[in-house]
Amino acid sequence: MKINKNNFGIYMLYVYPVIFYQFYHYISINVTIAKLLFFAMISGLIVYLMPSLFKIKRKSKYEIPFRLLLLIIVFSMFSSLLFWGQDIILSFRATAPYLGLIYFFLLMKVRPEKEQLERIAFLFCCIYIVLWCYGMIKAPQVIFSSDPDAGIAGYRGRFRLSLEGKGFLVLGFFIAVTKYVYERNVKWLVCFVFLFAIIILQVARQMILFSFLISAVYLLRKTKWLWMIVALATLVIIVNGINININDDGLVSRLIYISTKQLQEHNTGNENVRLLEYQYFLTSYSKNIFTDIFGNGVPHVESLYGHKEVNIKEQFAYFLSDVGYAEVFIRFGFIGLFLYILMFLRAAKQSVSSDIVYAKMFIIYIACVSVTSSWIFKDIIPICISFYLLEMDNLSRLNKLKK
Repeated sequence: MKINKNNFGIYMLYVYPVIFYQFYHYISINVTIAKLLFFAMISGLIVYLMPSLFKIKRKSKYEIPFRLLLLIIVFSMFSSLLFWGQDIILSFRATAPYLGLIYFFLLMKVRPEKEQLERIAFLFCCIYIVLWCYGMIKAPQVIFSSDPDAGIAGYRGRFRLSLEGKGFLVLGFFIAVTKYVYERNVKWLVCFVFLFAIIILQVARQMILFSFLISAVYLLRKTKWLWMIVALATLVIIVNGINININDDGLVSRLIYISTKQLQEHNTGNENVRLLEYQYFLTSYSKNIFTDIFGNGVPHVESLYGHKEVNIKEQFAYFLSDVGYAEVFIRFGFIGLFLYILMFLRAAKQSVSSDIVYAKMFIIYIACVSVTSSWIFKDIIPICISFYLLEMDNLSRLNKLKK
């Protein structure tokens, strides 16, 4: 099938993630070419979607907040120029990854069906698993990384790869859970058990904890006492696990050991580094009230603004990647933070059709893990897919009410 103006958007739904992840930072692919394709794609799609970006839809639950968020992200580049002296070209290069949310507007223009988006989600979920397996086989040799010289972390019981696309793994897991409940087909039970096993092997504690808790609450929602026991048992293991004689040779045991060791350190008088990071970034980073409201923009490592952030990392060991909501505030101000929280709250409160509960589960998951990480930006494509499905479900319900 030839690419034309009628099916260009459909092709881009599949091509966009590959270029956005810059070919998963595979070390054999030229970095410059990957970045040029990425910048060209972002710029081209903005031009392609420009007419639809200014269409006002009063019934929209998420499209208007997304549009305002896009505007505040673009405006933040001028904040970087005005208050930090970072030129527009460098600002665009640094901000481009945060413009990944235009995938939402691509979805709104193409209007794909739920089934097609589920196929896309499972496709990139499978791609992630295959690439992750390959990377693990090759470890400690670096195969996928934007910085091959950084090496591979292995302090949590096994190697931890820096591989883009983890969000599709979690979204695929939630889709499998939802389909098992909706269809009661054993293949979906096998699927979500397998995907959760892969999630555990990612050795990311927040990812494991919240994907487990959210899915457990959904699976046991009709037997409240059961999911309450699951939730309480999980918290008891995390908080009181220090009192258990743990053999830290195992993966899960190692994760528990690290978590409880950190909690013990915090309970003996040492301040929680996440709280210190939030305190610093929310009160001492921005230059003035204007940047508090509209954001400072995204620094580029080659600018003086970028040097400031490097100095903060070296001097205080504070990282915005550790505090997702603080990063939103620093980059895009109170307005950007308000818009994200508004959409998260709307998603959490929204009543959805039983066959797309996974979209709501994924947004709740992102809202939770973003407290101590920056998944809010890293997983923007599955986030856009989830918000699109929630938007379509809301519009469908409104249309039914009219009839």
